[in-house]
Amino acid sequence: MLAYPLGDALYLNVTSGCTLACTFCPKIRDDDFTVGGFDLRLARNPDADEVWRAIQAVGLEGRSEVCFTGFGEPTRRLEVVLEIARRLRAAGARRIRLDTDGLANLREGRDVVAELAAAGVGAVSVSLNAPDAAAYARICPSRYGEAAYDAVKAFLRAAVGVIPDVAASAVAMPGVSEAACRAVAESLGARFRWRPYDRVGRIPSSAGSARVG
Repeated sequence: MLAYPLGDALYLNVTSGCTLACTFCPKIRDDDFTVGGFDLRLARNPDADEVWRAIQAVGLEGRSEVCFTGFGEPTRRLEVVLEIARRLRAAGARRIRLDTDGLANLREGRDVVAELAAAGVGAVSVSLNAPDAAAYARICPSRYGEAAYDAVKAFLRAAVGVIPDVAASAVAMPGVSEAACRAVAESLGARFRWRPYDRVGRIPSSAGSARVG
């Protein structure tokens, strides 16, 4: 599934590959790639034209936003994200958002934040997930170790300077302090989101749908 609607938003799933192996992720923990009834497991990475055809099949009319997210890190397909963002902006998408681990600059070896902003990305949500480098490396292990945490914070600082809406999120893992995570996020100039543990995607409510993942 490359483009999946939930509520009034459209979500784009451009890869199943990740930079991190987060301990709370259903993909890692349970081999479960399902969100909102949609199977997001991809057998291969799609190109920009394939993603665009999927967007057209679902439609943009009435969408409050289009968001790059899924069970992979979108910026691992950076050129696809940039191309699709440009097409979405040209097509009149109301809001283009990126959910990311914030490690693109470290992984790509350059600052990509300005490129995302220039392509039309107007909102980013960065997975902070911890109040310090040691906790981050434990919860979100990667080949970068504790160095990843400073890279995430640097990405947030850069994004605050050029992207209108910047959020830092943390999953409510046992033993992780909401207050401490919030303090880090706000010190970087980002607003903070505390996400429920063991829940992804949108959940139904009496008032409609609320995205929590």
